[in-house]
Amino acid sequence: MSPPVPPTPSARPAWAQVRAAFEAAQRLPQAERLGWLQAQVQAGDCSAAVADEVRSLLAHAPPDDAPDTGFLQTPARWADGAPPPDAPAPSDPPLQPGQRLGAWAVVDRLGTGGMAEVWRVRRADGAWQGEAAVKVLKRGMDSEAVLARFALEQRALARLQHPHIARLLDAGRTAGGQPYFVMEKVDGLPLDRATENLPLEARLALFLQLADAVAHAHRQLLVHRDLKPGNVLVTAEGQVKLLDFGIAKALDPTAGGWEAADTTQAGQRPFTPHYASPEQARGEPIGTGTDLYSLGVLLYVMLTGLRPYGRRARSPHEVLRSVLEETPTRPSALSPDEVPDPRWTQHRRRLQGDLDNILLKALEKLPERRYASVEALAADVRAFLGGFPVQARPAGWAYVARKFLRRQWLPVGLSALALASLVGGLGAARWQAEAAAQARDEARAQLAAVKRITGELVFRFGDAVSTLPGGPEAQAEMLRSTLDQLDTLAGPLPQDSGLQALRAATLARLGELQGKRDMTDERLVAQAENTLKLAVAQGEAAWDAQHGDWRFASWHARALNALAQVRRLQRQPGAGLESLTLAVLRLDQALATGPGDEGRAHLLGVRAGSLLLAAQLHDQPTMASLRQPDQALALFDRAEADLRALLAEDRLLATLDRQRVPGDPSVRVYLRHELGTVLGGRALVHLGRNALEPARQAAEAALALRRENLVAEPHNLEWREGLMVESNTLALVLLRQGQGPAALDAARTSWDTAAALARDEGPQGRHAQAPLFLAPQLGQALALNHQHAQALAVVLPAYARWQALVADGSSPTARRRLAQLALLGANSHAALGQTAAARPLLAQALDLLPPLLTDAAQAEEAGRLHAQALALQARLAPRLQTPPRP
Repeated sequence: MSPPVPPTPSARPAWAQVRAAFEAAQRLPQAERLGWLQAQVQAGDCSAAVADEVRSLLAHAPPDDAPDTGFLQTPARWADGAPPPDAPAPSDPPLQPGQRLGAWAVVDRLGTGGMAEVWRVRRADGAWQGEAAVKVLKRGMDSEAVLARFALEQRALARLQHPHIARLLDAGRTAGGQPYFVMEKVDGLPLDRATENLPLEARLALFLQLADAVAHAHRQLLVHRDLKPGNVLVTAEGQVKLLDFGIAKALDPTAGGWEAADTTQAGQRPFTPHYASPEQARGEPIGTGTDLYSLGVLLYVMLTGLRPYGRRARSPHEVLRSVLEETPTRPSALSPDEVPDPRWTQHRRRLQGDLDNILLKALEKLPERRYASVEALAADVRAFLGGFPVQARPAGWAYVARKFLRRQWLPVGLSALALASLVGGLGAARWQAEAAAQARDEARAQLAAVKRITGELVFRFGDAVSTLPGGPEAQAEMLRSTLDQLDTLAGPLPQDSGLQALRAATLARLGELQGKRDMTDERLVAQAENTLKLAVAQGEAAWDAQHGDWRFASWHARALNALAQVRRLQRQPGAGLESLTLAVLRLDQALATGPGDEGRAHLLGVRAGSLLLAAQLHDQPTMASLRQPDQALALFDRAEADLRALLAEDRLLATLDRQRVPGDPSVRVYLRHELGTVLGGRALVHLGRNALEPARQAAEAALALRRENLVAEPHNLEWREGLMVESNTLALVLLRQGQGPAALDAARTSWDTAAALARDEGPQGRHAQAPLFLAPQLGQALALNHQHAQALAVVLPAYARWQALVADGSSPTARRRLAQLALLGANSHAALGQTAAARPLLAQALDLLPPLLTDAAQAEEAGRLHAQALALQARLAPRLQTPPRP
């Protein structure tokens, strides 16, 4: 027997207030709703009349365990205008299975809300196959305002024709007079659930689909006003569908009847508090900026699994207060303990800078400070994906610096005078003193304070600068400003080595940042070179007096390493080795001073990096080098010794792990990564000397370290890239050894890893071109295993792309790659008896290879390929010349 139903009150309060309280109660477990409602009355957040109305609605609402497929998980939103007092309780469904609605046959109920139901229907007249969804009012819900709202949603859908908006198919009235409309049935997950565990690029791609749909609605002069995960479904095919235009607002003043349906007695408008804009929360007029703000909230949730504010709010009132008052937390600055998204740690560094700024601009409290349109927001997201500058700008360096100082390294004991001087402007050192002696004393005091703080910034927290908001440009601007302040304050004073050391280390950090930009731009390369040369010169000037400070010594060596990287980009391996030789010498001297465990660990780590790069500049096929394999192997050995010495010190590594920036890999995992790079480089040197067994051993050891790192951190992009690289190196060795099955396994691992990285990063990612470089190994491995048809499926697409890229002025390496792919294609065509297809490919290989035999960098590999091509030509010649049998 069902419980008694409370009588429906005859005096009706404003329906918008009832709706808000009813929805808040529905989000609670069924057993807690009435107690929560009474607490709201006692706290003054809800009137007795509203509470009575909500109790009545709760009594008629479906139980928690009622079936719900997710199509209409929340009730449709209605403006003021309650159902008439004498309306029957809306408990009986308005439709029955098998019932006809015009050309449609009702199948079953998909979901129900407080005012409407959604049913599955099929076309009954044979004109169209498939299913649709019909939305129909419940009996008794046909007040004037409710009918106006229902008609509004129907008209909204009729105006919208977009692939990412659920389409309106039909409309009418039931035999009982209830209005209904038929729309596209969408099977999918709500947006927040659909994005769980997706890579960053895939999430942004889904968001762009949604943004395009909302922008289309805006072009049709419609504002959705209730964008939230439940109103955005994602199909199994990865297509976004925007639903529920039940509270859409027309911006077209000629669309009669829309504004009337939007107005409420209380001057309020319906919305979902967690995704509402500040102007919605205040009951102010709304426009397209309202949807833009809600898109910002949705994007924040998609990227972090959290809302930007109000995460501890327990009532609609608290939620609205957070919308109006709380500043959104930068998504990259969230606490790791707070974020439920397992991929956030992997994405955190990529959120820093541009994505942080995009979100904060979309979530500005004032509409005029947000993006001008949804298209502008989408354009910034596309710019981020493509690696281009975005409109959203970081805060100025002074604001960033003050925030960073307060949060991380401002000494507690700094005097109020020094603090005021720092925050108010370190460069404003134009003292109007009564006496020169007093001015010098004050200058020395100020300079001492600035040196202490700068030392903390550069020496202790130098790497943490990269976590500052605003991206590399804002970080570089803060470092440049620090240099300006040092120069201004030090101007009237004698130079000292401590100040030189500070300037050198600051310049080193600045040069490293500049060296991480687009190094295909010669202007940027020159800028980084000049900064690093200055850093090295000042570091050398301070070396004798300061090299006992291991932090300074570490940064000085890092400047030399970064300068060597620039020389490598400039194809000057000899000049790069000069910098690295000096770096190793200086690190040896610093280690001899006995810097303690922490200092020794840092210095050994930097020295291993110096030795690794020096080895690569001596001999590495993937970069400009001196082709001196013996020296390279000796340096690889020294780098390996430093890294293994560090990996053996468990207690020290645990101490260093406690100091690392949240989100960074553990020190042990990072050292394993560096060791894998050393062993992989050694394998390539052995391969170049045709020392195949040592090459195989080194490649297998490197690959084992990559796999070990992926067990610890399976989503780390660098570790996955390492797996791709080392698998490819092992495949090269095994192919040379003729070990078909093992070579195919290694080549397939590299190929599949590259494909996964390309999918995760999107078409603009740096791994999208990986098949061009990996196809020769996989194609050769397939051919070695007599899988020639599969080999052609890999080789020919890569050949076609290289053919389009290679022109008369192409590099020798590019021409060799094209020749190799042409030869592989010719070989597999020949093996399949397709000599007509093999002949032009072989001819092209034979045309490309001879000029490469005189190129020192290409001669060995080109000679091997040329010999193979001649052998294939000899095998094909008789077959081509023998007349067909009669």
